[in-house]
Amino acid sequence: MENPGNGITPKRFVRNSILLVTIEIVAKGLGVVFFVMVARFLGAKELGLYAFSLAVATFVALPTKFGFETIIQREVGRDPINTHRYFWGIITVKVLIAATSWGIFLLVLMFFPRSEFTVMAIAGGFALVYSFMEFTNAFFRANQRPEIEMVVRLVFSVGNLALGTLVLYSGWRLTGVLSAQLVAVALAVTVGALILMHISTKVKLFWNRRILWGYVVNAAPFGGILLALFLSNQIGVIILTPWAGKEDVGYFAAALRLFDPVTLIPAAIMGAFLPMMSGLHIQSLGKFVRTLRFTMKFMFILAVPLVIITSILAHQIVVFLYRESFAPSAQALQILSAVIFFSFWNYTSESVLIARNQERILLKLTWITAGVHVAANLILIPKFSYLGACLAILTTQVIYSMMLFILQMRRYLSLVKLIQIIARPALCAAITALAVFMMRNQYVLLSITAGLAVYMGTLFAFGAVKRSEFDFIHGNIKN
Repeated sequence: MENPGNGITPKRFVRNSILLVTIEIVAKGLGVVFFVMVARFLGAKELGLYAFSLAVATFVALPTKFGFETIIQREVGRDPINTHRYFWGIITVKVLIAATSWGIFLLVLMFFPRSEFTVMAIAGGFALVYSFMEFTNAFFRANQRPEIEMVVRLVFSVGNLALGTLVLYSGWRLTGVLSAQLVAVALAVTVGALILMHISTKVKLFWNRRILWGYVVNAAPFGGILLALFLSNQIGVIILTPWAGKEDVGYFAAALRLFDPVTLIPAAIMGAFLPMMSGLHIQSLGKFVRTLRFTMKFMFILAVPLVIITSILAHQIVVFLYRESFAPSAQALQILSAVIFFSFWNYTSESVLIARNQERILLKLTWITAGVHVAANLILIPKFSYLGACLAILTTQVIYSMMLFILQMRRYLSLVKLIQIIARPALCAAITALAVFMMRNQYVLLSITAGLAVYMGTLFAFGAVKRSEFDFIHGNIKN
């Protein structure tokens, strides 16, 4: 197998980046279709149990994941000849951890209502097996073979949607849905493992307790980051359930599912932004600052239509996708729409920290943010139920943005300069918001299309984006 770490061409880098983004778009898209279908069949209460089960199951699977994927991408990426050895070595550790986690989880489930035992047990199994799919995909990324990862993830996504549709129309409801997901992910893991064994170079295997324990020690820091991210992303569902019940969890999950794919946009852009900023930080501080300012403006321009559409047309979007029974999710979606601004900018700020080799600061901020998120959920959920969970996300992102700006960003971008940068796009946003509001009673797809057309027109009419800015960025990307 070739060593992609040495001499990878820019053309192949771009190709791999595009493939990885495509994978995410297709997987997220099929995932949303699947979730909407499940919501329509099951209703808010059962959807709440589904979301709660998966949140708990994700926590159970954390020890099995433990950051091993990051270690694989780093170590195998340096020397792909280690693929075979790392696969069998780490999978031995993962199986032991998974079996232990599964056993403890089943014991804990004995204290849950009998009606929830089967659902939770299957969800736990699904999460554990899913971690093995991520494990095999990490090897494909390390070997610069994203096209194989695409195949594996498509096997799961398409199988998940097809089997899920079959069981729902057969009347098997939630237990059938989770069982179908378990079968789909098990099939994807099998396909991935077989392909990996076929393309990897066979080497003599040797390991002992010291080697196996070394894998755990090396992955521990990344495991800590995974735990912090879990507390930042999943804890709301778990806290909400005992306070508000499964129905409110269903409303929250329905809104959150529509918000989640939006984060793919800044994540994909940062794939191009981070390598460029890492180079500029060393080569030219002036270009570094100019590129940062353009990126902040560009992120604002991308975020604005998403915020306007999801806030003004929240009710129409929810009813169009989930039907009228999920109308209470509209308020939750409106709150989450405000998060988009801060989420987009936070991705940029995080990339600046990484470009400046400030990962330790980022890790500390991640844990502080996780603590803020947990505290906000505990304070707001008892008072505002599922809307409190949404407010907790908004509060966390706002505080995180403030910390990033105060600690890092203000040295490159003052608040006054930021306002100047976004002034014209903000004016375009105001005109677009008025247009969307006036058309809010029209067919939802027509309202969205018209709003986007108005926004694009005003951007060009007011000169919100200058040709010189694109020429500057294009030149940096080319270099």
